[in-house]
Amino acid sequence: MLDTTTLKIALAGLLHDIGKFAERADYPVSQDFLNRNDQLYRPYIQSQNRFTHKHAVYTAAFLYDFEKWFPKEFSAAEWGLGDAFANLAAGHHKPETPMQWIIAKADRIASGFERKEFENYNESVDIADFKKTRLLSLFEEIQVKENLKWRYPLKPFSPESLFPVQVKEVEPLNDGTEDYEDLFKKFTLNLEKLQHRDYIHLWYEHFDSLYMTYASFIPSATVGMVKPDVSLYDHSKVTAAFAAALYQYHHQTESLYEEAVKDDKNKKFLLISGDFYGIQDFIFQEGNSTNKNAAKILRGRSFMVSLLTELAAFYLCEELGLPSTSIVLNAAGKFTILAPNLSSVEEIVKQVKERLTQWFLKYYFGESMIGISSVEASSEDFLLVDSTVENSQRNRFTELTKKMAKQLEKEKYRRFDISRLGGVVKEYLDQFRNDFADPLCPFCGRRPSQFAAAQSDLEGMDICGICYDQIQMGKNLVKPDAKGSFLAVTTLEADLYGEKLKVPLFDRYQVSFDVEGKLSSLASKGELLNYWRCDIKSPEESPVLLTIKPIQGYVPLYSEKDQKDDRILEGEKSDKKKLELIDMIQSKGIKSFSHLALAAKNEETKKGIAALGALKADVDHLGSIFTSDFHGEGGSFSRFASLSRMLNGFFAIYIPYILKTEQKFNDIYTVFAGGDDLFLIGPWNRIVEFADFMHDKFNEFTGNPNITISAGIALAKPGESVRFLAEKSEEALQQSKEGGRNRITLFGETVEWSEFKRLSQLLGQLTEWWEQGIINNAYLFRLNSFMELAKQFKEWEKLTLKDMDVLTWRSRFYYTTVRNVGKELSEEKREQALQKVLKVEEWIKEFDSKLKIPVWQLIYNNR
Repeated sequence: MLDTTTLKIALAGLLHDIGKFAERADYPVSQDFLNRNDQLYRPYIQSQNRFTHKHAVYTAAFLYDFEKWFPKEFSAAEWGLGDAFANLAAGHHKPETPMQWIIAKADRIASGFERKEFENYNESVDIADFKKTRLLSLFEEIQVKENLKWRYPLKPFSPESLFPVQVKEVEPLNDGTEDYEDLFKKFTLNLEKLQHRDYIHLWYEHFDSLYMTYASFIPSATVGMVKPDVSLYDHSKVTAAFAAALYQYHHQTESLYEEAVKDDKNKKFLLISGDFYGIQDFIFQEGNSTNKNAAKILRGRSFMVSLLTELAAFYLCEELGLPSTSIVLNAAGKFTILAPNLSSVEEIVKQVKERLTQWFLKYYFGESMIGISSVEASSEDFLLVDSTVENSQRNRFTELTKKMAKQLEKEKYRRFDISRLGGVVKEYLDQFRNDFADPLCPFCGRRPSQFAAAQSDLEGMDICGICYDQIQMGKNLVKPDAKGSFLAVTTLEADLYGEKLKVPLFDRYQVSFDVEGKLSSLASKGELLNYWRCDIKSPEESPVLLTIKPIQGYVPLYSEKDQKDDRILEGEKSDKKKLELIDMIQSKGIKSFSHLALAAKNEETKKGIAALGALKADVDHLGSIFTSDFHGEGGSFSRFASLSRMLNGFFAIYIPYILKTEQKFNDIYTVFAGGDDLFLIGPWNRIVEFADFMHDKFNEFTGNPNITISAGIALAKPGESVRFLAEKSEEALQQSKEGGRNRITLFGETVEWSEFKRLSQLLGQLTEWWEQGIINNAYLFRLNSFMELAKQFKEWEKLTLKDMDVLTWRSRFYYTTVRNVGKELSEEKREQALQKVLKVEEWIKEFDSKLKIPVWQLIYNNR
């Protein structure tokens, strides 16, 4: 249970630097307030006869002036132990009590400062252009030695603002105040409307999202020798996490006094890591009757991976009495929680881990699991440089992250105690209903059916509770009235509007997508635990009034346009199948994979193969990215958190946003997108086009050629299972990795991205010739044999006498081209066309079998 003082001190940590935002926006603080409070919150340099760190007193002013928009607890004298809230938040540069020292110490650790360095920073002189300084890109700092040229515009966090721009495009011509004023105005307008002010645990999560939206591109530090590459938000959130852990540690060890708080050597922290193992087994479970509902259940399962990961982290925090900001990382099925290093904490982690294990064993039989591991750490482990080793530049935090990764990897191979929990699943067979037509759930092929066809209303099939819930989630997520964008997490007892989950998550949480009119009563009873907005929208589209959890992704839905699309009538389909496809369109729900495959055909000519494409991609050498020296300065927890959040932003926010807003990609389905990877399904030709687009945008996002991404594409007919597509695209991705990384594999050919772009240009040329009647499909098919011969010719040292036929490929190519190109053209035009097509010889010499990529695309597009 989260106690009031822990929440109070975490909030003080989160808000300790909000004065920087206010000061840079020229928020009007009266001279009288400054005169009365400078001495209380600001250090004084005797030799220079001046106060430093003006932002500290602005923090206090902000809290006083906007008091009515904060929960009433902020100004309550009896709220929690120790100092008044404003003194806790604003006193971190001039700490005078143990509680203030906790915020000050958390601030320093979050920055990675040693004490001496922090004191130097504390005395640094403000520079004239501190408002003009814009946030550096952490991605650019990785393995780059030259001057940094990218900066983030001072804007709210949104899919479009994730991309840095050149310095000259972003640095303001004036003193920089105007941009801050505009941002601050939008922030405070939303602050006034933020929901659940009377329920501080809910409001706290909402405020965290609001602060993230408006402070993600504000540099935390813009003066002195500190590099402005960590945002105000990331630094503040990590400070909140350290403050909560420090308070609990010292409070429970009865050492809440200044010297103990300032001690850096004791192992005060426990980093708890979680990882969702077996995601593919979880998402791609399948029985023998899933085709019609494949898109719905896949949407529900994909969403549930993110939801279960969020709730596992929340579960731990609930039991540990930590606020949501203690979850410093949460993306792609992984999370990290910063907790106090106490024996009671270790026992709670052990208990929660056991409960999660039992739940997953009960419903997923060990195929999927959330593994949990932990690592002890002292304050010194978060310093930028190891000061205990003479002349050492070894980054202690880097060593700590490696240790965390190693522990989590060990956990992967010991998901549960097999000697205690392995063997036959007790009472499994007893759960089967032999009076059901489908005793084994046809949707997963794992669990016994629990609900009869009459109850399930799913094509007359019986179904298990888990699969029923997943299909309902898939439906709810795409409700046309946008209710699917809002998710309430409640206790089991909550009186929810509409249907509850058949199987509560972890036997502990209920969720509802439709809680209109119930929120106040649920919150007042303590039954509303979380209220999230899960969609992908910019702040301009929708105000930030609730907690934002971008876990909804994007799926294509039927629209009015689809009712006029007669591609579904093409091909050798029975009347029954055609009627079934028409009925699906009328449902206005998630597009079936059959429709996505048909969208690959040309809308006007109806030519092309109806096939699905699956794209899998992930970032290369992710471990070395997170252990980078960041332009020679070393890592810090704030940098680590910021890098993770921004990378997840590209995959979990930007990619679904583009699929939704770019018309040519509207038929691409997000199976999984987050962390550092993605898995998409869509019309095969749109998937190929999107891969090139995604790579270009990723390069633009990182601004660093040293950070690369690999991808693999697989094609299949819509009747194939999603698991088949997943396995084949994973094989293609692995082929790209083994081929040297920074590559893409398509049609079994692995090419570098620069080659892929060049081959796309050649596809344009081949398509032009095909449309002009210069070449035909027969000629394209013949090119395949020449490509293979040219490939063998390059490996001539391996040839034997019987392989000498490869030496004839050029003459055979010339003969075939002369005989087949432009047969229907006049003599003069045919000669001109022939000279153009003979260039293909050079293409074959350069690319050999890789030329298959554009040739096969053209064939498939016109079959």
